[in-house]
Amino acid sequence: MSEKRKARRDSRRLAIKAVFYYLEREEKVSMKECFSFVLQDVEEKSRDPFAREILESGVDNLGKIKVLIKAFAPEYPYEKIAPINRAMLILGIGEMKFLGTPPVVVINEYVELAKEFGEDKSASFLNGVLDNYRKSAGLEGSRKEKEGDDGN
Repeated sequence: MSEKRKARRDSRRLAIKAVFYYLEREEKVSMKECFSFVLQDVEEKSRDPFAREILESGVDNLGKIKVLIKAFAPEYPYEKIAPINRAMLILGIGEMKFLGTPPVVVINEYVELAKEFGEDKSASFLNGVLDNYRKSAGLEGSRKEKEGDDGN
């Protein structure tokens, strides 16, 4: 794994922890406080602009992202989705929709992080919801699609 990719994954880990902390406190503690809490143990706290950027995109657009999660995971009431999975969906959709991170990167990264943080079925759940969002938004997601072969 390249150094940049590793740094980005570490940033996503921090953001996931902050959003998880926020959700676990039923959104009653500010996201800034949650992020500061998560960063307590991290050296060079202020030097993770990517973590801050993805966190801010998720928080600033939380209402819109909740609507998307409900739309693309309709069989799971939002409140019943495990908080760790909600955190990863918030950040993943936020990255794709508001930061323009390539969907294939977002989906791969959050699926890998779901294996690390989530439950047994978290990775496949996140993959399904994020990919459904990607398809609905008309975003390219794989090399095959970029080459014009969508598998049909």
